[in-house]
Amino acid sequence: MNDDNDPEVERERLLKELFSHAEPRPQPPASDTEEVRRAVLAEWEAVTGRKAMRKRGIYAAAAAAALASLVVVYLGDGSDPSAPAQLVARVEQVQGIVTTTDGARLSAGSGVLPGTEVASGDGQIGLRLASGGSLRIAAGSRVVFASSDEAELVAGALYFDSEGERSTEFAVTTELGRILDVGTQFLVRLDTEQLDVGVREGRVTLTRGATSGAAGVGERLVASQAAGDLRRDAIATFGDEWAWAERLAPPFDIDGRTLGEFLDWFEAQTGRTVVFADTAAERAARQAVLSGSIELPPLQKLSAVLALTDLEYSLDGERVVIRAR
Repeated sequence: MNDDNDPEVERERLLKELFSHAEPRPQPPASDTEEVRRAVLAEWEAVTGRKAMRKRGIYAAAAAAALASLVVVYLGDGSDPSAPAQLVARVEQVQGIVTTTDGARLSAGSGVLPGTEVASGDGQIGLRLASGGSLRIAAGSRVVFASSDEAELVAGALYFDSEGERSTEFAVTTELGRILDVGTQFLVRLDTEQLDVGVREGRVTLTRGATSGAAGVGERLVASQAAGDLRRDAIATFGDEWAWAERLAPPFDIDGRTLGEFLDWFEAQTGRTVVFADTAAERAARQAVLSGSIELPPLQKLSAVLALTDLEYSLDGERVVIRAR
């Protein structure tokens, strides 16, 4: 039998050719070599469908895609100390100029590694944490990312929203105490005089030395440099104090979504409660399907979205009242 016509021999030859052109990478343990080879071969067959291809370049591209996916999985499992560090967050949006303290400018899509310190300057930034949830950093702030589960607020303000996605708690450390979330949306401000933690949803705990306290929806905890105890006050869950964080709300693509879904997103991003003037308005809102694309902060986006329907709204304190025109 002629080996040149043997499919197994041809596959092995193509894989050897592919590996000969690959850049050097950290190698898996010798005991895993055969398993890795089989996995690449199986993925290559899945990608190509075992069909003969007329051009060697197409063969190599398909095999390269299989190899690339395997390398990402292997390097990402944490077993190889020489593997690249895993990202703790990725930038969703930036308003103005935001850099790391090393001078790197951040833009949408930028990855953040453990130990990175972000300095927002006159800008502000919204990030997606690798472990789930949204973290937003106000202007004039400095934040160090210890991991995807913990950040240090050195100065300024940040906002955290667990978005119900997380299986682990998120912690914010400061020189005046450590904040831990329990399925929460909360705002943290730190200046030279005090630490201020406001809760929009869920619950947080604040620990400062031997002293600790908890706050729920509509409450804030304040720790000052001068006093050792914690003060609990009331805080509105909407309005000017939260406005900067709302402007960094993660995008919501309205195309093909119902108005009801959009209103749920709006409530989560603004701390306001949507109510309907009557059952007809509610029925119309729940049934309406949206189309197009609108990129605006939540309150302005609400106006633009309702302009596509026969509905309108008015503000009544924390309530947003939807009614027919």
